[in-house]
Amino acid sequence: MGKRFLYLDTFATVRVVSDAALAEATRTYIANENFVLVIGSLNLMEIVSWPKRWSEVVSFVSSVPFCIAQNSDKIAAKEVANYPNEIASLPVGFSSSDHSFSSGDLANALSLHLKGKITEFERNFRNLNGETYRAILDKRELFQPEKEGKYSPVERQMFMQSSVLSMLFPEHQEFLRRALAAANAEGRREGIIIERFRSTYIQALAIFVEYYVQKKTGKLSDMGDILQLSLVPYVDLAVLDNERNNLIQRFNRDKLFPSYLNACNFRDFTTMIMK
Repeated sequence: MGKRFLYLDTFATVRVVSDAALAEATRTYIANENFVLVIGSLNLMEIVSWPKRWSEVVSFVSSVPFCIAQNSDKIAAKEVANYPNEIASLPVGFSSSDHSFSSGDLANALSLHLKGKITEFERNFRNLNGETYRAILDKRELFQPEKEGKYSPVERQMFMQSSVLSMLFPEHQEFLRRALAAANAEGRREGIIIERFRSTYIQALAIFVEYYVQKKTGKLSDMGDILQLSLVPYVDLAVLDNERNNLIQRFNRDKLFPSYLNACNFRDFTTMIMK
Protein backbone atom coordinates (compact mmCIF):
# COMPACT_ATOMS: atom_id res chain seq x y z
CA MET A 1 0.00 0.00 0.00
CA GLY A 2 1.41 3.40 -1.01
CA LYS A 3 1.53 6.45 1.21
CA ARG A 4 -1.79 8.16 1.73
CA PHE A 5 -2.62 11.64 2.99
CA LEU A 6 -4.71 12.44 6.08
CA TYR A 7 -5.76 16.03 6.69
CA LEU A 8 -7.06 17.19 10.07
CA ASP A 9 -8.46 20.70 10.15
CA THR A 10 -7.37 22.98 12.99
CA PHE A 11 -10.29 22.07 15.24
CA ALA A 12 -9.68 18.34 14.78
CA THR A 13 -5.94 18.72 15.37
CA VAL A 14 -6.42 20.58 18.63
CA ARG A 15 -9.06 18.11 19.84
CA VAL A 16 -6.76 15.17 19.10
CA VAL A 17 -3.72 16.58 20.90
CA SER A 18 -5.83 17.65 23.90
CA ASP A 19 -6.75 14.05 24.72
CA ALA A 20 -3.98 11.49 25.34
CA ALA A 21 -6.17 8.53 24.37
CA LEU A 22 -7.30 10.22 21.13
CA ALA A 23 -3.73 11.20 20.29
CA GLU A 24 -2.52 7.62 20.74
CA ALA A 25 -5.45 6.22 18.75
CA THR A 26 -4.70 8.66 15.93
CA ARG A 27 -1.01 7.67 15.91
CA THR A 28 -2.01 4.02 15.67
CA TYR A 29 -4.52 4.75 12.91
CA ILE A 30 -1.92 6.72 10.93
CA ALA A 31 0.57 3.87 11.25
CA ASN A 32 -1.91 1.09 10.44
CA GLU A 33 -3.37 2.88 7.43
CA ASN A 34 0.00 4.09 6.13
CA PHE A 35 -1.07 7.73 6.33
CA VAL A 36 1.03 10.86 6.17
CA LEU A 37 -0.43 13.70 8.23
CA VAL A 38 -0.92 16.85 6.15
CA ILE A 39 -0.36 20.25 7.76
CA GLY A 40 -1.18 23.53 6.01
CA SER A 41 0.13 27.04 6.69
CA LEU A 42 -3.33 28.17 7.71
CA ASN A 43 -3.52 25.38 10.30
CA LEU A 44 -0.24 26.53 11.79
CA MET A 45 -1.31 30.17 11.69
CA GLU A 46 -4.50 29.36 13.59
CA ILE A 47 -2.76 27.09 16.11
CA VAL A 48 -0.22 29.80 16.94
CA SER A 49 -3.15 31.82 18.32
CA TRP A 50 -3.60 29.04 20.92
CA PRO A 51 -0.17 29.17 22.60
CA LYS A 52 -1.17 26.64 25.28
CA ARG A 53 -1.74 24.03 22.56
CA TRP A 54 1.24 24.83 20.36
CA SER A 55 3.72 22.57 22.18
CA GLU A 56 1.19 19.71 22.22
CA VAL A 57 0.57 20.08 18.47
CA VAL A 58 4.30 20.21 17.74
CA SER A 59 4.93 17.12 19.86
CA PHE A 60 2.13 15.16 18.18
CA VAL A 61 2.95 16.16 14.61
CA SER A 62 6.63 15.35 15.03
CA SER A 63 5.72 11.87 16.36
CA VAL A 64 4.05 10.75 13.10
CA PRO A 65 4.98 10.88 9.40
CA PHE A 66 3.93 14.35 8.26
CA CYS A 67 4.27 16.86 5.47
CA ILE A 68 3.77 20.60 5.13
CA ALA A 69 1.47 21.23 2.17
CA GLN A 70 2.25 23.98 -0.29
CA ASN A 71 0.08 27.09 0.04
CA SER A 72 -2.98 27.23 -2.20
CA ASP A 73 -1.32 29.62 -4.66
CA LYS A 74 1.57 27.17 -5.12
CA ILE A 75 -0.85 24.28 -5.64
CA ALA A 76 -2.66 26.32 -8.29
CA ALA A 77 0.67 27.08 -9.95
CA LYS A 78 1.42 23.34 -10.14
CA GLU A 79 -1.99 22.75 -11.69
CA VAL A 80 -1.35 25.47 -14.26
CA ALA A 81 2.09 24.07 -15.10
CA ASN A 82 0.61 20.58 -15.64
CA TYR A 83 -2.42 21.69 -17.70
CA PRO A 84 -4.25 20.10 -19.50
CA ASN A 85 -3.36 17.11 -17.30
CA GLU A 86 -4.23 16.92 -13.62
CA ILE A 87 -1.44 16.84 -11.06
CA ALA A 88 -1.12 13.38 -9.54
CA SER A 89 -0.49 14.22 -5.90
CA LEU A 90 -0.58 16.97 -3.28
CA PRO A 91 2.34 19.41 -3.72
CA VAL A 92 4.29 19.55 -0.47
CA GLY A 93 7.00 21.88 0.73
CA PHE A 94 8.47 19.58 3.37
CA SER A 95 8.09 15.88 4.11
CA SER A 96 9.47 14.30 7.27
CA SER A 97 10.18 11.06 5.39
CA ASP A 98 12.67 12.85 3.15
CA HIS A 99 14.96 13.57 6.10
CA SER A 100 16.61 11.58 8.86
CA PHE A 101 15.79 14.09 11.60
CA SER A 102 14.83 12.81 15.03
CA SER A 103 11.39 13.65 16.36
CA GLY A 104 13.09 16.17 18.67
CA ASP A 105 14.79 17.88 15.72
CA LEU A 106 11.48 18.00 13.86
CA ALA A 107 9.74 19.46 16.90
CA ASN A 108 12.37 22.18 17.18
CA ALA A 109 12.04 22.99 13.48
CA LEU A 110 8.29 23.36 13.79
CA SER A 111 8.57 25.49 16.91
CA LEU A 112 11.35 27.84 15.85
CA HIS A 113 11.63 27.95 12.07
CA LEU A 114 7.97 27.87 11.13
CA LYS A 115 6.79 30.56 13.52
CA GLY A 116 8.64 33.20 11.50
CA LYS A 117 7.15 31.92 8.26
CA ILE A 118 3.70 31.82 9.82
CA THR A 119 3.96 35.45 10.92
CA GLU A 120 4.85 36.55 7.39
CA PHE A 121 2.13 34.38 5.85
CA GLU A 122 -0.47 35.72 8.28
CA ARG A 123 0.30 39.33 7.38
CA ASN A 124 -0.14 38.69 3.64
CA PHE A 125 -3.16 36.47 4.19
CA ARG A 126 -5.08 39.05 6.22
CA ASN A 127 -4.81 41.63 3.41
CA LEU A 128 -5.86 39.20 0.67
CA ASN A 129 -8.60 37.77 2.86
CA GLY A 130 -10.39 41.11 3.18
CA GLU A 131 -10.18 41.83 -0.52
CA THR A 132 -11.62 38.41 -1.42
CA TYR A 133 -14.47 38.73 1.06
CA ARG A 134 -15.52 42.15 -0.24
CA ALA A 135 -15.32 40.95 -3.85
CA ILE A 136 -17.64 38.01 -3.10
CA LEU A 137 -20.30 40.23 -1.57
CA ASP A 138 -20.05 42.86 -4.33
CA LYS A 139 -20.30 40.28 -7.11
CA ARG A 140 -23.28 38.53 -5.51
CA GLU A 141 -25.47 41.60 -5.91
CA LEU A 142 -24.73 41.62 -9.64
CA PHE A 143 -25.27 37.92 -10.26
CA GLN A 144 -28.83 37.00 -9.39
CA PRO A 145 -30.65 33.95 -10.83
CA GLU A 146 -32.95 34.56 -13.77
CA LYS A 147 -35.61 32.45 -12.08
CA GLU A 148 -36.28 33.78 -8.61
CA GLY A 149 -34.53 31.85 -5.87
CA LYS A 150 -32.77 29.19 -7.94
CA TYR A 151 -29.70 29.17 -10.15
CA SER A 152 -29.80 26.92 -13.21
CA PRO A 153 -26.94 24.50 -14.07
CA VAL A 154 -26.00 26.86 -16.90
CA GLU A 155 -25.80 29.82 -14.52
CA ARG A 156 -23.71 27.74 -12.11
CA GLN A 157 -21.30 26.85 -14.89
CA MET A 158 -21.11 30.50 -15.97
CA PHE A 159 -20.22 31.46 -12.40
CA MET A 160 -17.61 28.72 -12.10
CA GLN A 161 -15.96 29.54 -15.42
CA SER A 162 -15.73 33.22 -14.60
CA SER A 163 -14.64 32.71 -11.00
CA VAL A 164 -11.96 30.07 -11.55
CA LEU A 165 -10.33 32.05 -14.34
CA SER A 166 -10.55 35.24 -12.28
CA MET A 167 -8.83 33.50 -9.38
CA LEU A 168 -5.98 32.50 -11.70
CA PHE A 169 -5.60 36.09 -12.92
CA PRO A 170 -3.35 38.10 -12.99
CA GLU A 171 -0.61 35.75 -11.78
CA HIS A 172 -1.21 33.29 -14.63
CA GLN A 173 -2.48 35.71 -17.28
CA GLU A 174 0.05 34.62 -19.91
CA PHE A 175 -0.97 30.98 -19.44
CA LEU A 176 -4.66 31.92 -19.69
CA ARG A 177 -4.04 33.85 -22.91
CA ARG A 178 -2.19 30.93 -24.51
CA ALA A 179 -4.64 28.27 -23.30
CA LEU A 180 -7.65 30.21 -24.54
CA ALA A 181 -6.01 30.83 -27.90
CA ALA A 182 -5.24 27.09 -28.21
CA ALA A 183 -8.82 26.16 -27.31
CA ASN A 184 -10.18 28.57 -29.92
CA ALA A 185 -7.78 27.28 -32.55
CA GLU A 186 -8.93 23.70 -31.86
CA GLY A 187 -12.57 24.76 -31.90
CA ARG A 188 -13.23 23.51 -28.37
CA ARG A 189 -16.47 25.02 -27.13
CA GLU A 190 -15.60 24.61 -23.46
CA GLY A 191 -12.51 26.78 -23.79
CA ILE A 192 -10.19 26.31 -20.84
CA ILE A 193 -11.03 23.17 -18.85
CA ILE A 194 -11.48 24.71 -15.41
CA GLU A 195 -11.99 21.33 -13.71
CA ARG A 196 -8.24 20.72 -14.10
CA PHE A 197 -7.62 23.40 -11.45
CA ARG A 198 -9.13 21.42 -8.62
CA SER A 199 -7.73 23.50 -5.76
CA THR A 200 -9.25 26.66 -7.22
CA TYR A 201 -12.41 24.97 -8.46
CA ILE A 202 -13.37 23.73 -4.99
CA GLN A 203 -12.94 27.21 -3.51
CA ALA A 204 -15.13 28.79 -6.20
CA LEU A 205 -17.73 26.05 -5.75
CA ALA A 206 -17.82 26.60 -1.98
CA ILE A 207 -18.36 30.32 -2.52
CA PHE A 208 -21.16 29.67 -5.01
CA VAL A 209 -23.04 27.15 -2.86
CA GLU A 210 -22.68 28.99 0.44
CA TYR A 211 -22.93 32.64 -0.61
CA TYR A 212 -25.07 32.47 -3.73
CA VAL A 213 -27.30 29.40 -3.38
CA GLN A 214 -27.66 29.35 0.41
CA LYS A 215 -27.52 33.16 0.71
CA LYS A 216 -25.07 32.94 3.59
CA THR A 217 -24.19 36.28 5.16
CA GLY A 218 -20.79 34.98 6.09
CA LYS A 219 -17.90 36.53 7.94
CA LEU A 220 -14.30 37.39 7.18
CA SER A 221 -12.96 34.26 8.89
CA ASP A 222 -14.88 32.09 6.39
CA MET A 223 -12.25 32.93 3.79
CA GLY A 224 -9.63 30.95 5.68
CA ASP A 225 -11.94 27.92 5.83
CA ILE A 226 -12.62 28.18 2.11
CA LEU A 227 -8.92 28.54 1.31
CA GLN A 228 -8.11 25.38 3.27
CA LEU A 229 -10.53 23.42 1.08
CA SER A 230 -7.87 23.59 -1.65
CA LEU A 231 -6.18 20.62 0.04
CA VAL A 232 -9.26 18.37 0.12
CA PRO A 233 -9.12 17.12 -3.52
CA TYR A 234 -5.55 15.94 -2.92
CA VAL A 235 -5.93 13.98 0.32
CA ASP A 236 -7.31 10.52 0.96
CA LEU A 237 -9.29 11.62 4.00
CA ALA A 238 -10.12 15.09 5.31
CA VAL A 239 -11.49 15.53 8.84
CA LEU A 240 -13.46 18.77 8.87
CA ASP A 241 -15.82 20.68 11.12
CA ASN A 242 -19.52 19.92 10.71
CA GLU A 243 -20.25 22.89 8.46
CA ARG A 244 -17.46 22.17 6.00
CA ASN A 245 -18.07 18.43 6.03
CA ASN A 246 -21.75 19.04 5.25
CA LEU A 247 -20.66 21.21 2.34
CA ILE A 248 -18.35 18.50 0.98
CA GLN A 249 -21.08 15.88 1.35
CA ARG A 250 -23.41 18.13 -0.65
CA PHE A 251 -20.79 18.33 -3.40
CA ASN A 252 -20.67 14.52 -3.42
CA ARG A 253 -24.42 14.01 -3.23
CA ASP A 254 -25.24 16.49 -6.00
CA LYS A 255 -22.15 15.59 -8.06
CA LEU A 256 -21.02 19.21 -8.12
CA PHE A 257 -17.29 18.44 -7.98
CA PRO A 258 -15.54 16.51 -10.79
CA SER A 259 -14.52 13.67 -8.45
CA TYR A 260 -15.65 12.14 -5.16
CA LEU A 261 -14.18 13.84 -2.08
CA ASN A 262 -13.37 11.75 0.99
CA ALA A 263 -14.27 13.66 4.15
CA CYS A 264 -15.89 13.16 7.53
CA ASN A 265 -16.58 15.18 10.66
CA PHE A 266 -14.66 14.81 13.91
CA ARG A 267 -17.28 12.63 15.59
CA ASP A 268 -17.20 10.10 12.75
CA PHE A 269 -13.41 10.17 12.78
CA THR A 270 -13.19 9.40 16.49
CA THR A 271 -15.73 6.59 16.10
CA MET A 272 -13.59 5.12 13.34
CA ILE A 273 -10.24 5.26 15.14
CA MET A 274 -11.47 4.27 18.61
CA LYS A 275 -13.00 0.94 17.52
